[in-house]
Amino acid sequence: MKNDTSSYLIRKVQKMSNPTSHDNPSFQNILITTEELILEKGCRNTTLKDIIERTGLSKGAIYHYVASKDELYGLILKTKIEQMNEKFNQLITQSIGTAPDAGRFGMATQYFHSRQNPNDAGNLIFVYLLSQDDEKVKSILKSVYQYSKATGVQWIELGQQNGVIPPTIDAEKMATLFMTFSYGLRVTQILSSSDEEQIATSDIFKLLIKTLS
Repeated sequence: MKNDTSSYLIRKVQKMSNPTSHDNPSFQNILITTEELILEKGCRNTTLKDIIERTGLSKGAIYHYVASKDELYGLILKTKIEQMNEKFNQLITQSIGTAPDAGRFGMATQYFHSRQNPNDAGNLIFVYLLSQDDEKVKSILKSVYQYSKATGVQWIELGQQNGVIPPTIDAEKMATLFMTFSYGLRVTQILSSSDEEQIATSDIFKLLIKTLS
């Protein structure tokens, strides 16, 4: 039943996502350029005009993927999750039967490990979108959240299948709790003034497993 629910969530979120390809040169150009501009000018000051001018693409090429800057930001967050998911599946496939449990446990926590650098473009986008009081932006954030949670459920179930996570853990509840912690971690990383104030994702992972077991 859990696998059916997880598959349904993933299919539902995929329908809400714009069709993209990591191998599409134009799409990659847009993503890379947008992240560069964000690091230079910030999310608020970066405009679609800036992106069009620097990429050299036409307005139509940009609007083929998104209808607004905020939608593009949401797409960047989703794409990062997709890329992490691809990397995770590759690592799991390569490690089954060879990697020690500790190594595979570390892989299982990757998904919930927000980048430690507070100036990472993904973190900046996340905080920027949270600051917007707009229904369309709320919809984008909800879509990103659902996509993240569905991916998390998939990872947890894979971890259970390979003996990394106890089979008694409720994958959906675990993913929901981890999303709560990971979103909080993103904000903490930006507000924290030193590494000592950071909380290791693996510690949260262990705490949740102990709580839910």
